[in-house]
Amino acid sequence: MFNFLIRLIDSIVWPLVIVIAIWIVFFLNLSLDFDLNYYGMRPQEWRGIYGIFTMPFLHGDFDHLFSNSVPLLLSMGFIFIYFNKEKVPILLLNVLLTGGILLAIGEQGSNHIGASGLVYAYIFFLVTHAILTWNKEMLGASFLLIFLYGSLIYGIFPEYGRIVGKNISWEGHLAGAISGVVFGFLYRKSGPQQEMFFEEEEDDDDDDDDPDAYWKLPEQRTQETTVRYYYKEKVSVRYNSLPRATQGDNRLRNRSTLGRCE
Repeated sequence: MFNFLIRLIDSIVWPLVIVIAIWIVFFLNLSLDFDLNYYGMRPQEWRGIYGIFTMPFLHGDFDHLFSNSVPLLLSMGFIFIYFNKEKVPILLLNVLLTGGILLAIGEQGSNHIGASGLVYAYIFFLVTHAILTWNKEMLGASFLLIFLYGSLIYGIFPEYGRIVGKNISWEGHLAGAISGVVFGFLYRKSGPQQEMFFEEEEDDDDDDDDPDAYWKLPEQRTQETTVRYYYKEKVSVRYNSLPRATQGDNRLRNRSTLGRCE
């Protein structure tokens, strides 16, 4: 958990710079006589093309700005953590596709401002990728975002604006959700993947009942020893002494005395 927090802090630097830039534009807009929100996204109009890039930096009031800043910071931070090599294409492609879809499906004559479309795009991207790869750590991060901003599911429906009593760009939310799902699928083989566990295969040769198994200690092995016996028959020879012996006979006896014969 501690290492994850360190990674989050290291990866939050550039997302924080982007959020600070959004705040700078907001306070700059307050100090100007001319309203920069005029340059928001205008669907189904040629001049709405530049709104693809300007819309995320424009906000109507402080509540609008703050409600988008925190989830945008967290979602971009998680993308920087899990997609270090692909983070820039992922961020920019979601900007382009979200803006392009809104340009096509948005109501003509309306003006859309705010970064909520990108919030939907990045969160749906993380959730889609986590479900497809089933990576535990990324699933936890995605569920955290859903828990903190669970109401974002309702934001893709037209009735959401009437329920909360505000002029909500549900088309922008829907465009962001579609973009996130699309790129979550396309980048499913990038970033963290499913953790694989392999069971150790049993070796059929390793038989515990084998007394001569190669993995046993030498003293545990049974050694076959062949013992050969040579039978030596012991033969006793008895000599019957003659009752009378001459001197020559005694010499013959001394030379021919035998103890054992084989």
